[in-house]
Amino acid sequence: MSGRMLRNTHYAGRPIPFEAIGPPALINRNEIVALHFQSAGLTISTEGRALERGGVGDRLRIMNLSSRATLFGFVQSDGSIKVTQ
Repeated sequence: MSGRMLRNTHYAGRPIPFEAIGPPALINRNEIVALHFQSAGLTISTEGRALERGGVGDRLRIMNLSSRATLFGFVQSDGSIKVTQ
């Protein structure tokens, strides 16, 4: 499995569960990221703070910087977040 990394700490001699391996982190916790939301012809773009670390395709919690609302979205290949809720 090339290009993968462990999502959290694991100790020598212990088995590594499949779900503990994922794509390399593209976004780190507390990083400022671009947020994009699109629905029914409406597009909203703003900035947010990542509350978790994640790679392409991961679902992350993010905080909208202007409203302070906690949202969820998926990490895109360009490092932005596509907001889903």
